[in-house]
Amino acid sequence: MLPGLKIQLRIVFFLFFLPAALFAKLPSSFTEDTKSNYKQFWFLYESEKRAKQNFLTIRPFYMRFSDDTTAFQFRSYLSPIYYREETNHWYTWSSLFFFTGTGFKHEEGDGDEDILLTPLFLWGQGESQRENYFSIFPIYGNIRNKLGYQELNYVLFPIYTEWKYKSYEAKSILWPFVMWGGNEVRNDLRIFPFYSKKEHEGKYKRYSILWPFFQWGEEKLDKKEPTDYFLFFPFYNRKDSLNGNMKSRAFLWFPIINSLYSYGYDKKTGQTNYTALFIFFQYTTSEKKDTEKLVFFPFYGYSYFANKEAEFITPFYISLTQNTTHLKSKSYFLLPFYSHMTQNYPQTGRRDFYWKLWPFIRYHEDAEGNFVWNTLAIIPVRFAAMEDVWEPIFSIVEYRHSSNGEKRLHLLTRLFTKRWTENETHIHIPLLAEWSKSNTGFKYDFLYGFLGIDTREEENKYKLLWFEI
Repeated sequence: MLPGLKIQLRIVFFLFFLPAALFAKLPSSFTEDTKSNYKQFWFLYESEKRAKQNFLTIRPFYMRFSDDTTAFQFRSYLSPIYYREETNHWYTWSSLFFFTGTGFKHEEGDGDEDILLTPLFLWGQGESQRENYFSIFPIYGNIRNKLGYQELNYVLFPIYTEWKYKSYEAKSILWPFVMWGGNEVRNDLRIFPFYSKKEHEGKYKRYSILWPFFQWGEEKLDKKEPTDYFLFFPFYNRKDSLNGNMKSRAFLWFPIINSLYSYGYDKKTGQTNYTALFIFFQYTTSEKKDTEKLVFFPFYGYSYFANKEAEFITPFYISLTQNTTHLKSKSYFLLPFYSHMTQNYPQTGRRDFYWKLWPFIRYHEDAEGNFVWNTLAIIPVRFAAMEDVWEPIFSIVEYRHSSNGEKRLHLLTRLFTKRWTENETHIHIPLLAEWSKSNTGFKYDFLYGFLGIDTREEENKYKLLWFEI
């Protein structure tokens, strides 16, 4: 894969997938093994306090979880419209999976902050004026320490652009058509599409004429075995190492979709690769058996690399496996209806188990020993915040067993709730009745105190018309 294409794919991954990944990781479960102070009104209001951990939600508008021990806190507003998590040292937020921001807090009170409203607006500040940046694309931008550059400036992009990285400086007019730049070891020039040159002393030499049709160069000049390549687009693509230990050939080659036919080998890694009919057939094998791939797209695919396996059968069934010292996991997906995920953490002995049959039922047992199942399960993918916000509104049955031993049963969008432990039982029917029983007696309220009785203390207490008598 050409270097420019790799950079483009990384940018696409950052812009579209990273925010979603951040949003999905919500540590919203309790870890304190102490008694809960729990309150509820229908599905609309729910709060729980357990030692230094607090949870509050006003569905579907607001949700908050905080842990005073670690100074961690997350908040969401109409998930997924806005979400934010933070500690005393950092924070990150996301909106609609697309707009994101991150920041760092310092003991002196200053902080670094980045806001990305992809891709039109960028704003950030740091400890000094030199670390501040601002961008309204495509009108004007002064961006620092982002997108792989120390400084990036533009005016009416693409009319004029300049960027810096360490001692390297480059300028462009009508990017990407005209560009020039360099330092003491680099020399770059591009007059697109007629000619381009990129030279880095002792590392690489890359040239093109009438891009993309003719490209050639040398790579890894600072390694023991440099390589050279030649591309006559799209008909022929070759790459060889100096001593012949690596070789690849591709015929009728296109970016991303691969080639009509290609083959290659690398004696250093022991790998051999074959592809045919572009992405439809791919085969990789290795002498050490540490890398394997076989794809008959779109019917079947299997790959193994670095103790990670992936397999699909048609586009709908996917299996993912990881077996490392830190995590042993197995996931199955029959899209969009079924998800099954197991994660084991060998170093701590913890386990996280999750499965969902959409839209009927969801079951989750987290690493802290809490487990919950509910039906209906209207969110088709695993998204903790969205599930906690929206699914109780449409649920028929919910059951939760907390790590502190408390159990909860909710029925018919929480029109009926029962909570119990070995020593206490509580029943909640919104706008109608509250009933609690413990070893010392019971408490009953009708219409939140219109009529009531409490026998849990030495002297009974009564309520009438919301007044205690």
